[in-house]
Amino acid sequence: MKSWVVVCISDTHQQHRQLTDRLNTTHSGDILIHAGDITNFSRGTQPFNDFDEWLDELSFKYKFVIGGNHETITTPIFQHGKLLQNEQIIIDNCLHIYGASWRPIGDSTWSDIPLNSHIVITHNPPYACNDTHVDLEYRLKSRLDKIKPLLSVFGHIHADYGVYKQENGVIFANAASSPMSRSQSLNDPLRFRISIDENGKATIEHLI
Repeated sequence: MKSWVVVCISDTHQQHRQLTDRLNTTHSGDILIHAGDITNFSRGTQPFNDFDEWLDELSFKYKFVIGGNHETITTPIFQHGKLLQNEQIIIDNCLHIYGASWRPIGDSTWSDIPLNSHIVITHNPPYACNDTHVDLEYRLKSRLDKIKPLLSVFGHIHADYGVYKQENGVIFANAASSPMSRSQSLNDPLRFRISIDENGKATIEHLI
């Protein structure tokens, strides 16, 4: 049996250092996922360099990042984390994680997401708790319904921060860290335990 604690954040908008203590103590884990919007439409490298230095301060074994709609101007280079750009990576020879950069709303069928993905990371949201948001990716949700990953991690819609279990068992995690009010501290990271047994059966638990 192999097991990992997966910790998810998104939409930190250059406020990531607010999460340092939590990520190194109460919300620590094995795999850190940042689902995009590191910056505020930054054109320079300084915000990315600061974020990369911050990644080095965290104790996670694996750190995965994707670009959000705020990162479409500059493609960052990280030394202390892995930027996933429409690609899948395999952890410990069994855990399949796919990460996609931001895509213009409605432009993609998302058919490139591998069917064997356990975790799918997008900034684009496939779901909203009240279904009134204009930026939802319905074709992404259809692809996820077909794949049935354990976990779909996304952000973008700050108001929908939280965990939503679908009828087919797929867990949708809107990990948007930025709260609705700027006077509030960042939302807590979302944590999950994923396990894969010797027969390849994968399970997930939401850690509160």
